[in-house]
Amino acid sequence: MKIMAHRGARNLWAENSLLGFRETVALGFDAIEFDLHLTDAGELVVIHDATLDRTTTGTGPVRALTPDSRRVLRLKGPDGALIDEGVPSFDEALDVLATGTADLYVELKADEAGRPYPGMVARVAGILRARGLEDRSVLHSFDIAVVEEVRDLAPDFRRLISVNREWADRQGGIATFLRHVDGLVDVVGVHHELFEAELDTIRSLRPMEVMSVWTINDPDTIRRWIARDPGFLVSDDPVLVRTLMAG
Repeated sequence: MKIMAHRGARNLWAENSLLGFRETVALGFDAIEFDLHLTDAGELVVIHDATLDRTTTGTGPVRALTPDSRRVLRLKGPDGALIDEGVPSFDEALDVLATGTADLYVELKADEAGRPYPGMVARVAGILRARGLEDRSVLHSFDIAVVEEVRDLAPDFRRLISVNREWADRQGGIATFLRHVDGLVDVVGVHHELFEAELDTIRSLRPMEVMSVWTINDPDTIRRWIARDPGFLVSDDPVLVRTLMAG
């Protein structure tokens, strides 16, 4: 069972920040998860939302960022306080993450209209290959079409697909969804509430060691999932997960 630091451990440090990546690398977690968008200027940037408002001092769509404008923004920490850091580029994040040994779970996001970014898969895969990180990297999305594009354009990369209750219901239920992605992905990440409700069904269709449960943060939930032993425990507080696992 492996621990994945969600968005660079966003309950401990500003999410998707170089600070969070440095700290999680130093702590030696098994995997670090983060998010990518593509700007109109052609730059890959590390941020979860398609808009700037929640996690930065900026407003408006991420795709409108320029290299200069992203640097003058400031990220918000978990307590709302600002840190002296702007939105990192993919290359800046990799400069930090490449110094460790954690697997890198790279989520390929969509724009503010929910549209995948054209050409993103090939660009991300090319950058990771150029740095020799393909064996440490897993590309993932909620969008089946995006994961299929990863399979077709970057078959040397491992793949993960995420699902929550709303998305599973849109696909005809969790059983239908899991059958549909069988053979497409290496790992399926299931939101903990859906996983809890459909545990027997999920166990009957996929081995627990190729399942990821997200995002578990309170001690009781973490203990419950430690006992169930999925492949990955995804948390905004991986330090707490490690402490409870050791206990």
